Amino acid sequence: METTYYCNDCKTSYARKYLLSQHLKSMKHKKRTENTTTLLTCECGKSYSHKNSLEYHKKTCKFEPSICTHIPVPVTVTTTPPPSNATEILLETMQQKMEMYEKEREEMKAQIAMLLEKHAGNTTNTTNNQIDNSTNNNITININAFGNENTDYIDDKAILACIGRVYKSIPSLLEKIHFDPKHPENHNIKITNKKLPYASVMGNNKKWKTVDRKDAIDTMVNNSYNMLDDKFKENKDKIPASKQEHFRGFQSKFDAEDKELMKEIKFEVDMMVLNGI
Repeated sequence: METTYYCNDCKTSYARKYLLSQHLKSMKHKKRTENTTTLLTCECGKSYSHKNSLEYHKKTCKFEPSICTHIPVPVTVTTTPPPSNATEILLETMQQKMEMYEKEREEMKAQIAMLLEKHAGNTTNTTNNQIDNSTNNNITININAFGNENTDYIDDKAILACIGRVYKSIPSLLEKIHFDPKHPENHNIKITNKKLPYASVMGNNKKWKTVDRKDAIDTMVNNSYNMLDDKFKENKDKIPASKQEHFRGFQSKFDAEDKELMKEIKFEVDMMVLNGI
C-alpha cells in the first residue's frame, strides 16, 4: 500500500516524505502557517504554537487548578402556628388582661368610696354654735341631697349682684349656695383628694355616695347658670344697660360652650369645692 504524506495547513499531499519536508521549508507553507497558526494555551497561562510543545510542557508544568469547595450552610427552618391560632391566643390574652384590669378598677373604686364615706361622716352633722356668746348647744343639721339645695334665702338682689360680676357670676352664686356658713344644710359636696376623679355627694337616701367628679362639677355649673339666666330675664329693668350687654356676651359664649370659658369656670368651681370655700 502506497504511503501518502499530507500537509494539514496547506491541504496538500505528497508521495514521498522528502517532498513533504521540502514543502514545509518553502515560503508558501511558512506564510500560510504564519496566518493560520493557532496558539495552544496551558491552564498555567503559557501559550504554544505546536501541539507537541504543549504536550511536552504539560508533563513538567506544576500548575494546579483551584478547586471550589462548597461547604453546606445549615439552614434553620422555624415553623409558626397558623395565623388563626395566633390570633385566638392574642385575643384570649387581651381578654384576660382586660378582665383583670376591670377587677382591679372596681376594687379600687370600692376602696375609694369607703374612704370618702368614712371621711364625710354620718348622714347628719353635729355642729356647735355659740349662742349669746355664752351657751353652747348641739344642733343637728339634715344635709340636703345634691341638686336639691335650699335657695330660698338667696333673694333677687343677691343674684343680681352675681350677674353684675359677669364672667365670675357662676362661681359667685355657687359659693352662696353650697358654702354659705349660715346654711350648712347645703354643704352637700366634697372633694377630698385632688388627684382622684371622684367626688362625694349627699344622695336622696341621706347617705354620702361617690360620683364622677367632672359630672358633679358640670351639674353645679349648669344649675347655677339656669338660675342666673332666669333672674336676668325677670329683672332686666333693674340692670344697667352696660351690664346687660356684658352679660349677654357671657351668655353667648356659655351657650356656644366656648372651650376657654368653660375650662376657666369649671376649674374655679373645682378648686372652690376642693378647698371647701
